[in-house]
Amino acid sequence: MTWEAGVPVRGGGGSWVRGFAAVLAVVCAVLALPPAAVAAEEDEVAGIVVFGVPGLAWTDIDASVTPHLWAMAGSGASASMSVRTIGSWTCPEAGWLSLGAGERAGGAAPRDAQCAAQSRLPAPVEDGDGWSVDGWGALVEANESFNYGARLGSFADAVAAMAAAEEAAALEAEAAGEPVVEPDPGACVAGIGDGAALAAADTEGRVSFWAPGLASLGEAMAACDVVVVDPGVVVGDTADEAPDSGTDYDQLGEDDIGVGTDESAGESDAGEIAPEPDAVRARAAAEADAAVGEVEAALPEDWRLLVAGVADASAPSALHPVLYSGAGVEAGELTSATTGRDGYVQLVDLTATALGAVGAEVPATVAGAPIQVLPDEGRTSGAAVAQGIDETAASQSVIAVSFVFYSVLSGLGVIAVAAAVWLLCGSDRFRGVARAVCLAVAAMPVAGVAAGIPHWWRGEHPSVAFWVIIAAGMAVLTVAASLPWTRRGARPVLVIAGAAALLIAVDQVSGATWPLHTPMGYTAQAGARFTGLGNYAFSVFAAAVILLIAFVPWKGRARVWGPVAIGVCAVVIVGAPNLGRDMGGTLTLVAAGILCCWKLWGRKLTVKAVLIAGGIAFGVFAVGGFLDFLRPQEDQTHLGRFVGSVLDGTATNILIRKADAAIGTIGRPLTWVSLAALIGAIIIWRKRAPIRSLEVAAAVIGLTSVAVLGALVNDSGVAITGFTTTLGFGLLAVAVGPRTERAQPATPDPVSTAPSSGN
Repeated sequence: MTWEAGVPVRGGGGSWVRGFAAVLAVVCAVLALPPAAVAAEEDEVAGIVVFGVPGLAWTDIDASVTPHLWAMAGSGASASMSVRTIGSWTCPEAGWLSLGAGERAGGAAPRDAQCAAQSRLPAPVEDGDGWSVDGWGALVEANESFNYGARLGSFADAVAAMAAAEEAAALEAEAAGEPVVEPDPGACVAGIGDGAALAAADTEGRVSFWAPGLASLGEAMAACDVVVVDPGVVVGDTADEAPDSGTDYDQLGEDDIGVGTDESAGESDAGEIAPEPDAVRARAAAEADAAVGEVEAALPEDWRLLVAGVADASAPSALHPVLYSGAGVEAGELTSATTGRDGYVQLVDLTATALGAVGAEVPATVAGAPIQVLPDEGRTSGAAVAQGIDETAASQSVIAVSFVFYSVLSGLGVIAVAAAVWLLCGSDRFRGVARAVCLAVAAMPVAGVAAGIPHWWRGEHPSVAFWVIIAAGMAVLTVAASLPWTRRGARPVLVIAGAAALLIAVDQVSGATWPLHTPMGYTAQAGARFTGLGNYAFSVFAAAVILLIAFVPWKGRARVWGPVAIGVCAVVIVGAPNLGRDMGGTLTLVAAGILCCWKLWGRKLTVKAVLIAGGIAFGVFAVGGFLDFLRPQEDQTHLGRFVGSVLDGTATNILIRKADAAIGTIGRPLTWVSLAALIGAIIIWRKRAPIRSLEVAAAVIGLTSVAVLGALVNDSGVAITGFTTTLGFGLLAVAVGPRTERAQPATPDPVSTAPSSGN
C-alpha cells in the first residue's frame, strides 16, 4: 500500500519563492495598518486628585451605603480595572508603589494571603527639608529582583521633568527677548495618607508635600497640581487574618493558585480564606465614600477626580472599579491603549492619566497609557455598577474553572494519545472506540473557545453551566465528524480543524469578545491580555491551520496557492495590530507554515530550508514590529512596545521574565499530555515509519514546529505544546488511519483517501 496521497509539485522552481514573498509582503502590509480607533484623550486641566481605596469592589458601590461613589458612576465615566502587579494578587503596598512607578512593582513586606503585612504602611519621615519614605532603599532593592524594570518614583519625576522643561523654556525665551510663559509653580505631586506617600515619592524616596489627613487637602492642591489621596481605608470582607499571614509568597515565587479559592479547600491549607461579606466591609466602604465626598466638596471646577480600587484586600484577586469625573469628563465608559477593550483599564494607566491631565509627558518607564472616555449620555449609575459586577463575576468564574479544565483536558489528552497509538498500531479491536476518543478530545479545546459565547457565569451554578457547554460542544463536533458523509479519510480532520479555525477567526474579526470569558483565552484581572489572540487559543488555531493546509485535497496549482492563501490569512489574524496582536504566535506560525508547505510541495527538509523559514519568520516579526513602533506610543501594541524596549536596552528584563514564566509551566497539568505525545510519537514511529505521504509528513512537521517553537518563544511554555497536542495528535491519527494490507482503489476519492496510511 502506498502513502503517497498527492503528487509533488515540482516544476516552476520559483513558485515557492514567489509564494513566500507574497506572504511577507501581504503580512507586513497588514501589520502596518493602524489598530482599531479609540477615543481621543481628554484636554489638560488645572489639576487632578487620584483617590485610591485598596479592596474597593463594584459590589461595594450602593446608593445608600456609598452615595458619592454611586453618583460618580452615573455622572462620570467608569471601567473595571486589573490591579495585577507582582504575583496573582496585589496588596496595598505593591498597589501604591505601582501607581508611583507606572509599572508593575512589588512591596518589601511579606505578601500574605490577607495582605495584613502590606496593609500596615509607615508614615513618611519629616527631616526639615520635606518628607521621605521610610525604608525606600529596601523597596527599590526588592523591585530590582522582579524583572519588570519598575523605576519607583517615575510618576513624581515625570512631573518634575515637566517643571524643569518649563523653567528652561522660560529662561530661553527671556534670553531671546521673547514673551515668557511663567512655569507652573504647582508642578509636583502631593500625597495625603501613608499609602499616597509611596505613590507621590520621587526616585529618591522624597515627597514634595505630604499630610496625614484630608484636613490638609486644600493646602495640598494649592501646592501641587497632582494630589494622591489614601483615606487610610482598606475595604475587606473580614477583620480576621488568615493563619499564614507571615508567609511571603513573593519570596517563594508562588502565585495565588490554591490561595483564597475553593481549590485550596482543606483543613490543612493555611492560605484558605472563605470571604463572607459583613458589616466590616460595609463600614469601610462607607468611610471611604465619606472621604470621597470631602474631596468632591473641595475640588475646584477646573480639576478632575479619579477614584480607583488600587489593590486587593486579600487573595484571590478581582477586578476593581475606576470612576472618573470633573472638568471635561463626560458620562460613559473608560478604555486605554494598553487594554484595547471598552470598559477595561489597568492600574498603571492611572499614572499615565494623571500625567496627561496636567500636561506632563509620559516617560518610557511608565507602562500605562492615558485613560480615554467613550461618551454615553444614557449611562446611569445602576447600569455602570451592574456592568462592573458582571465583569468581575465573569473573570472570577473563569479563574474558578480554569485549573480543573486544564487538568481534565490534560488527562483526557493522555487517553487520546493512547487511543491514537492503538488506532495506528493496535489490533482491529476497539478501533472504533479509539477513533471516537481521538475526535472527542480534539473537540474539547474547540468547545472551550465556544464556551465564551453564552454568558454561563450568570447562572445559579456557573461551573456546572460551563461543563455542560463543554460536553455539548464535544458531542456536537464528534457527531459532526462521524456522519456517513464526513467520517471517511481526512474529512473528520477537516470538520474539527475547520470548526476551530473558523470559530477563532470569526471571533478575532468581530472584536475578540469570546476568549475573555473562557479558560481558552485570558482573564481581565490577570492584566496580561485584554484583547487579541491569547496563547492557548493561538495553539489551537495554529494546529488547525496546519491540518487544513496539509489535508485539504488541493489539485493542480491550487496545491501551491491554496496553502499560501490560508497561511497569509492565518498570519494576518494572529499578528495584525487590530486583530490577534500575538508577536510570539506570528513568529511561530510563519515558520511552521513555511515548513509545512515546503514538505507538502515535495521538497526535502534540510538545514537550509529551516534557516530560510526562520529568516522569513523573523523578517515578518521584525518588519511588523518596527512599523508598529513607528506609530504614536498610545497607538502601539505590545509588539511595537517590545521593539522600543529593544532599542532602549530594557528588553532583557522582558525576555528574562518571559523565560521564567515559560519554565514555570513545566510540571503543570499540560506537561503530562505533552510528555505522553512524545512517548506516543516514538512508539508510532518505531511501528509505522517511514512516512511516505507528503500530506502526513507536512502535518507532522507543521504540528511539531508549532509545539516546539511555540513553547520556546511564548511565555506559556509547555502549555503551547499541550494544547497543540490535544487538537492535533488525535486528528492526525484519524487522518492516517489504521494499517491495512489491502490495495487502494484505482480511482480513489481524494478527500477520503488522501491521508490513508500503510507501510
